[in-house]
Amino acid sequence: MSRIKILCSVMALVCGSGFAQAVSPGPGAQVASAAIASPSSVSAGSSSSLNATDASAAVIVVPPAPARKKDSDASGRILPFSRFAIGTKLGTFGWGGQIATPLARWLTLRGGADFFNFGYGLTSDGTNYYASLHLKSGTAQVDVYPFRRGGFFISPGILIFKSNAAATMNIPGGSTFTENHVDYTSDPSDPVIGTGSVTFIRSIMPMVTLGFGNMIPRRESKHWSAPFEFGAAYTGHYTMQVNFAGSACQQGVCMSVSNPTIQQNVVQQTNKINEDLKHFQLYPIITSGVAYRF
Repeated sequence: MSRIKILCSVMALVCGSGFAQAVSPGPGAQVASAAIASPSSVSAGSSSSLNATDASAAVIVVPPAPARKKDSDASGRILPFSRFAIGTKLGTFGWGGQIATPLARWLTLRGGADFFNFGYGLTSDGTNYYASLHLKSGTAQVDVYPFRRGGFFISPGILIFKSNAAATMNIPGGSTFTENHVDYTSDPSDPVIGTGSVTFIRSIMPMVTLGFGNMIPRRESKHWSAPFEFGAAYTGHYTMQVNFAGSACQQGVCMSVSNPTIQQNVVQQTNKINEDLKHFQLYPIITSGVAYRF
């Protein structure tokens, strides 16, 4: 009988208190049943508690998410080389592109390249002229932002300048031209042809610009920018070289332009031009563009 009572007690625990009352024996049996059932109840309660604890532990223990790489520290300081931006630009160097990355919140490293080709022809006083300009340049700059707010910057840097300018002229026979204040007439049987070129002595030049805008915006949500800058590069002294071919006439006497007298006048005229060019040793820089930060 005692095992049956124990079985009834277990069934009562499983099925609920209402079902236990329906199958409960007399008062004396209830006391004995309760006395016997107590160890089972404690055991069942302990087992249930352990199972619940294991289930809770299974839910709580979750592998941590991988840490996201930060591009700034807790103080908001931008870490060097943590971002980059690319952009296009247009200016006095031509059309090109540039790339930038931060060194600090107030300092940006920037580099770019520009290209430009241009040719133009005209006729003046019967003489045909054609000029061509070929610009190739690269820049390396450091943008310094002296103010905490606003996009004003000062940018010292280096300009790599591989450019040339050239011109040609064809003087039809019978047309007059002047060299060093001396008039000559192009020989109809051997017209005069002239060429000229500008040579830059330096290929690496210091430069400095002022501007507004930042290719690396300070606000995290901002990606697009439109920087603008202006300044100058120091080119040093550059020279012009002029050469003639053909024959020129003076007072009815025609001679080759390689004649020492004519060549002397050509050289003196060229020296005057080069002397005037000494006053122009700065190359103007005006650039604007659009950039996107990643």
